[in-house]
Amino acid sequence: MSLLFFRRVLANPIRVGYLVPSSGFLTRKTARRLDFSKPRVVVELGPGEGCHTRQIVRRMNRESKLVLIELDDHFARHLQRQFKDDARVTVLHTDALHLGPTLEGMGISDPDYIVSGIPFTIMEKELREKLLNSIASTMGPNSIFITYQFSLQLSEHELFDLSRSEHCLLNIPPLNVMELRKSAFALDA
Repeated sequence: MSLLFFRRVLANPIRVGYLVPSSGFLTRKTARRLDFSKPRVVVELGPGEGCHTRQIVRRMNRESKLVLIELDDHFARHLQRQFKDDARVTVLHTDALHLGPTLEGMGISDPDYIVSGIPFTIMEKELREKLLNSIASTMGPNSIFITYQFSLQLSEHELFDLSRSEHCLLNIPPLNVMELRKSAFALDA
């Protein structure tokens, strides 16, 4: 665990959401869900210190783009330094609640993948619903939302349909990696 991660957990444990960074087992399992056989646009919400980001970047081809949306200014600055030499990566210090307008401002619609480990189940319900609506509204019919969570609760949300899930025991805590697509209900909304 890095000193930065430890400090951010102490400063705001609810916002960080986890007491330790994701394990290599979890980050590899998550990144393997992304298909880079052709150029892709990937959005990562709440990348923190970049554990999952580094795995995604390793697998990306030269034409793919990765947009990192990080609310914590310390993590955002760390990510900007970490990926300053990689033109494929854009780091934005902003709130995922503004995902739609943020991506529109970049000329991005219907990203191929949205990746996030934001701990939705411990959020206040109103904030969680706003954030999930923000995510679903940016997804097209072929977009995939990949999330790693303690519970499978999101797989039952009306905005999403579960494509597949896999449990990762070799992480603290053990988490479920889920692939979600926009539901027919959300597509019609």
